[in-house]
Amino acid sequence: IHFKNYFLFSFYTRGMNFADMIHLTWDSIYGDRIYYTRSKTKVNFQVKIMKPVKEILNFYKVYPSNTNYIFPVLLRENLTPNQIENRKYKVMKLYNSALKEIAKLCNIEKRITTYVARHSFATCMKHKGVSTDVISESLGHQNIVITQTYLKNFSNSVLDEAAEALL
Repeated sequence: IHFKNYFLFSFYTRGMNFADMIHLTWDSIYGDRIYYTRSKTKVNFQVKIMKPVKEILNFYKVYPSNTNYIFPVLLRENLTPNQIENRKYKVMKLYNSALKEIAKLCNIEKRITTYVARHSFATCMKHKGVSTDVISESLGHQNIVITQTYLKNFSNSVLDEAAEALL
């Protein structure tokens, strides 16, 4: 259940990456928002807590833990950076293995990893008609070209339908 929760949490928090998720504490939540600094870019984010995220947070609120971390990945406070990196690597390996198994059960032939939630968020936003600029800002990209590499191409039928809208 943890890996499903991690994947959905990432998707519904604008593609928050796993490295940032494991550092979230209950103090990261204020009102209906999650506040964090993206580890990769050091950019500050605030993400609205939508219903699926709230349900996941409620699950972990009652989950037994000896730390203030939301997710049971970093199992104690005051870990060294090396210990944190080792723990992240170990859990991410298990997580990706579980996603591979889920994909197999669902007859999904593409490789599914932790990063697919982030890419899926961007692609779904594109399919909903959200501009690439907004998607780029949502993901925290400093360059729109990076965002464009995330976005999958629309199928020909979608492009044909869009062109027919001109008639």
